[in-house]
Amino acid sequence: MSAVINRGRGRPSKGLRKYIGFRVQEKTADDVALVAAAKGMSVSDYVSSALARSLQEDLAMRDHFHHQEELPIRMAS
Repeated sequence: MSAVINRGRGRPSKGLRKYIGFRVQEKTADDVALVAAAKGMSVSDYVSSALARSLQEDLAMRDHFHHQEELPIRMAS
């Protein structure tokens, strides 16, 4: 990919992005929009930051379980 050149117009780039689309219940979407607005963030930025925090925790747990050894059947009972 070619480098992005900032010509001084508009807001700075947030880097490469990839679209992930999904649907949630209407109440959840309304609550997300409400909280994002209260924090002065866009819905995308709010969801992205919440997802990043949750993903860090989940990846840490995945690594933990990935390194856990299985007990032999005879020792499990």
